[in-house]
Amino acid sequence: MRILPAIRRAAGQMQGGMVSRPAVSALLGTAAFLLACAVAQAAPQLVPTRDVTVNYIVIPRDHAPIEVRVSVQAGGLHLRVAGESLPISLLVDRREGTAAILLPMLKLYDTVAIGRFDPERTILRGAHFERRGDRHLAGLACTDWTAVSPRGHASACITPDGVILAGMASDASGDLGTVRATVVAYGALPPVLFRLPDGYHDAGGAIGLAGAMGRSE
Repeated sequence: MRILPAIRRAAGQMQGGMVSRPAVSALLGTAAFLLACAVAQAAPQLVPTRDVTVNYIVIPRDHAPIEVRVSVQAGGLHLRVAGESLPISLLVDRREGTAAILLPMLKLYDTVAIGRFDPERTILRGAHFERRGDRHLAGLACTDWTAVSPRGHASACITPDGVILAGMASDASGDLGTVRATVVAYGALPPVLFRLPDGYHDAGGAIGLAGAMGRSE
């Protein structure tokens, strides 16, 4: 499979060879965490009501901190996650329940299901929500909420228009990680930002496979 060595060589040229299962999982987990809170509509507004781009510091479990930029369309159905230190980015389509993993260096992509990363189906399923108080983060007012279910618990500080400024989650295995916003910018986002770019080719699962092989050596 010629495409697999090419992907692995590209990964080695990037910081830390970051086309890895933890890196992919970290980005998918970030995307799912920020979108899946829509289950809490009976409590806070957690899907952004207008287009927004947020810079986050993400600290996944068993992984070094990652700086990512998350762009979300109003209503939360489409999301883009990228980081300058990462060779991959994500295009999430919540309506379809999928994420396209992009490898710009080689103009390749893979498509994966995001269901298993979705707290709505795991730790937030059947959760009870409680308002805890108000504070300011990243220059904006937000309200702290907690969610507790038989599968785990989560907390987040959310703006009135549905932007998550900080959050954490844990399940029976322990802490899953945290996110914290550093910059929030509102403004119209072009639909093309959430579409697969022209000229990309389907890697047929090789991007994820390269990460798995890299971790096993």
